[in-house]
Amino acid sequence: MINHVYGLAVRALISDDDRKILIIKRSTDSKTNPGKWELPGGKVDQNESFDHALLREVYEETGLKIDLDHVVGVSEQNLHLIRAVHIIMSGTVTGGELNLSDEHEGYAWDFFENLSDYDLADWMDDFFKNQALVNSEDIPVEKKEENALKPWIKSMKNYLDDAIKNR
Repeated sequence: MINHVYGLAVRALISDDDRKILIIKRSTDSKTNPGKWELPGGKVDQNESFDHALLREVYEETGLKIDLDHVVGVSEQNLHLIRAVHIIMSGTVTGGELNLSDEHEGYAWDFFENLSDYDLADWMDDFFKNQALVNSEDIPVEKKEENALKPWIKSMKNYLDDAIKNR
């Protein structure tokens, strides 16, 4: 028995020459995450590859053309009807001018360490907190491995709790 309908979303972690990350602020009248900061990207359309979807979404939302580098993480978000799985890929700007779509009302280039100063979408907040824990030099390797697994452990725990409850 499937308890959730899953949707696929793709996000781009775009950094500039100073290693600052591009984040964009959703419009306050948005259906999801109104007024929250997030990475550019969005839903994958039916019969669309996730890499093509990411290139399309980034261009639609920011006017930027990018090259994709590699997957840097995954996060999930519980919405009203679906659970969105966000695949996060690093990217490099190759062209275009930064020009936001109507879906967004602001942008910032900022360092990873400063992202806690922003009101982030819940999926992005989880992703960056886990990245900070995994990458911290003050944390022993064993603890880093444990923190890297937390999103998946949490997801499995929720799945098992639901399965037991619906038995």
